Amino acid sequence: MHKILIDPSRERQILDFRLFGFQDVLVLGRYLYREARSPLQMHDHGQLLEICYLAEGRQFYRVNEEDYFLNGGDVLINYPQESHGTGFLREGKGRLYWLILQPPSAKSEYLGMSSGNGKILYEKLFQFPSRHFKLKIGGQKDLESVFAAFEKETAVPSDKASGKNPPLFLINVRNHLLRFLLDLIEAAQEQPRNETSSGIVRAVHRIKSEEATFHTMKQLARESGLSESRFKHRFKEEIGTTPADYQVRYKVDCACQMLLRTDQTILDTALSLGFSSSQYFATVFRRYMGMSPAEYRNMMRGGNS
Repeated sequence: MHKILIDPSRERQILDFRLFGFQDVLVLGRYLYREARSPLQMHDHGQLLEICYLAEGRQFYRVNEEDYFLNGGDVLINYPQESHGTGFLREGKGRLYWLILQPPSAKSEYLGMSSGNGKILYEKLFQFPSRHFKLKIGGQKDLESVFAAFEKETAVPSDKASGKNPPLFLINVRNHLLRFLLDLIEAAQEQPRNETSSGIVRAVHRIKSEEATFHTMKQLARESGLSESRFKHRFKEEIGTTPADYQVRYKVDCACQMLLRTDQTILDTALSLGFSSSQYFATVFRRYMGMSPAEYRNMMRGGNS
């Protein structure tokens, strides 16, 4: 078996397809982090290809010597033998999926297709204009269906003697994976994403221009000229995260800059960004950065503060 880190936890679910006899798709993983986690160390997967899809949140990745900043709905492709990870930054709060694929063999099927068609599909994944692009919101639907199929299959006693899985289970899983990959190919070849609509731009501008205020959804919806429900849906569709999460993330970003470039106290930083207390500020900051404001300042300044 290939050396792939399989480290499931309560917040990380990982399907090892090799245990079910798959030779094409090797691993599908997902995590839902409600606060930042330890950095992902730089690593590679040899001759394997990895597709990362950030369904919610924001995440930094370094691939070889290039930096990428992902927002909700973004895809990042890690090609064979490429070193990738989050550097010294932590894995962020959010929901992310990763899919690891084996190159097709000349003598076997690929996702239920002939070896020839499988090769065509796999080669398409290497022909994208950019490794970093946007997939439609909700692009994880087929991936979630794969997890659901595995959960259903493993809940029923299998034929231990034969070691075989029901044909319909295999067809179902391959069908969802194939649809995900086809959606991926289509998204990668589309024109650049549309510009953010004027109403959402106004809401974002208000968040950024009034750093000391926590705006309610009602206020931001009014600014955008949309109903509150429509505003929330449109904002997530265009920006990649909820307006509430975006607002807090922006304040944390501002705090990072203040902590690095000024000597003002943690309390003054918190109050200047609209937080009611340094304790609440520290709780929120740790959720997104995985460390306290003081620890962040000390780390970024080389331990001299």
